[in-house]
Amino acid sequence: MDSADVRAFFEAVSADWDEMRSSFYNEAVIDSLAQHSRAERSMAVVDVGTGTGFVAAGLAPAVGRVLGVDSSPAMLSVARENLGALGVDNAELVQGDIGRIPFASATADAAVANMVLHHAPEPSSMLVEMARVTRPGGWVAITDEVEHPYEWMRTEQADIWLGFAEAEIAGFFADARLVEYGYASLGMQ
Repeated sequence: MDSADVRAFFEAVSADWDEMRSSFYNEAVIDSLAQHSRAERSMAVVDVGTGTGFVAAGLAPAVGRVLGVDSSPAMLSVARENLGALGVDNAELVQGDIGRIPFASATADAAVANMVLHHAPEPSSMLVEMARVTRPGGWVAITDEVEHPYEWMRTEQADIWLGFAEAEIAGFFADARLVEYGYASLGMQ
């Protein structure tokens, strides 16, 4: 499985993704990301692997600007429809690689990623990129990275990785030269 396989998977499931993802997590993840990234109205937030815009739509009312990036044009198309239907006017969505985020350094106050790290060909590089696009003193928050034994997720969800041990996550954050690191089980669905 590589990034082309992951992109092809999401191209194929884009119209069904909102229903599919609802079996894995609910809106509580948005509140957690907002809390852990210390979202405020004046902030710009990069949503890495924005998918159908679920997180972007949830964060948009709480922040000044959301910059979403996803490798799948079909997912971004659904995201634009979803955000438009909700009247979200402070989100900009662009196609790009999560390992080479197409925003300038220090673009945002925070970078978030939900259900994305296990799709990254090089997870450490994704965290380095998230840190790069975040201004000094900003925040990086990721969800759904917990190690699990569900091999079926490689085929049914295009997972490259079956999650990560806490020590691996700590290493990714250290590689990204992030100075503070916290790990919490949010107890969500």
